[in-house]
Amino acid sequence: MLNVVYALEADDDIVGIADYIARDKPEAARRWIVNIRNTCEALATQPEMGELRSGFGVSECRSFSVGNYVIFFRALSDGIEVARIIHGSRDMRDS
Repeated sequence: MLNVVYALEADDDIVGIADYIARDKPEAARRWIVNIRNTCEALATQPEMGELRSGFGVSECRSFSVGNYVIFFRALSDGIEVARIIHGSRDMRDS
């Protein structure tokens, strides 16, 4: 089985996303979190998916969009490490 390792910042991002969406739509927040986690699990099976990103200070960093959010991750020998999950409108240089 392939692993998905979430950096502390990615865990914080997930909590922030859920809190923000849950203000108006708690059930939608739960669905989004499931969708994001399912996408991360799929990425672990195909870590070459997504766009190769340079300039983020992480070698072999990739990004993959899910809805309005962008998952930043890198391949590991047994899956992926998710570094951040950020809203697509956010200035990525400040993340």
